[in-house]
Amino acid sequence: MRCRAFVAFVAIAALAACGALPPRNPPRVEVVGVELERVDGPQALFGITLQLTNDGADDIVIDAVQGALAIEDEKIAQAALVSAPVRVPAHGTARAQMRAETGMDAMLRAIAAAMRRGATLVAPGGRPTLRYSITGSATLAGGYRLPFSRAGEIG
Repeated sequence: MRCRAFVAFVAIAALAACGALPPRNPPRVEVVGVELERVDGPQALFGITLQLTNDGADDIVIDAVQGALAIEDEKIAQAALVSAPVRVPAHGTARAQMRAETGMDAMLRAIAAAMRRGATLVAPGGRPTLRYSITGSATLAGGYRLPFSRAGEIG
């Protein structure tokens, strides 16, 4: 009797683990851009645009996307998918939006870091830039997590 229970347990565990296996053709997650959308009182809101590409023969569903947003190497906010799930058609692409909200205290730390590196020293008519990085993962239907990261400039 114990042997049957053990075999049943192993079979259930094996089936549960199959949900986290990577798809044959996992999608590509590319960060297209990060922008400061608005400052609302003591809060700053950022928008992150993702391009999702599926080279496989089957549609892929992305249940969640989350990531950590850093400005000038200062981790300022957690970003999350605005609308879930996102369906990426077979041999196609889809756009997705993430949002991150942070307080002005975090933004002031990032601006101070930018000033230390000289980002505010720009040519006449130029605009100062802030460096960003975002690291996160997309969770596909079935539980598989697909990591992504990107660095660039805002401004």
